[in-house]
Amino acid sequence: MSEAEQCRALTEDGERCSRPARNDGFCHQHGPDNETIDDAPEDGNDSENDDESSQEENVSENETEHQEDDEENPAENGEFDVMDVRETVESVADDLVGHPLDGIIEIMDDGDGWEVVVEMVERSAIPDTQDILGQYEISLSESGDVTGYRLRERYRRGDSQEW
Repeated sequence: MSEAEQCRALTEDGERCSRPARNDGFCHQHGPDNETIDDAPEDGNDSENDDESSQEENVSENETEHQEDDEENPAENGEFDVMDVRETVESVADDLVGHPLDGIIEIMDDGDGWEVVVEMVERSAIPDTQDILGQYEISLSESGDVTGYRLRERYRRGDSQEW
């Protein structure tokens, strides 16, 4: 994974997050408010900050540390919900399958994790009603890690399907 595709946030131990990044440069668990590789002091000393601003920063970090821990990894708190699954799939589907994501069709909690059905554009055409779409099933663990995927079917976007 290239640096451009990897999340810019730093983990609690100061290492760079290894999850794939969305368009904003962060994974589904991190955001612009998290410390990033761009913010990390290179030599460990930040001479620009005086003691007062450092103390204020430490106080605000301590106040929000517990709150951020709860929000940072929803799966650890049993809070990995449909919206978290959606964000995860949107951030990994293109790289995982190798085609652009067209849409999410279905998200189901199967008790042991999540099953997500997506449509991917396998071949673009003009007019777009002639695009070839692939319908893929992506499996995620209860914690939101991708455990597998499979092609369910291919069809032309304009073809009618029996429901």
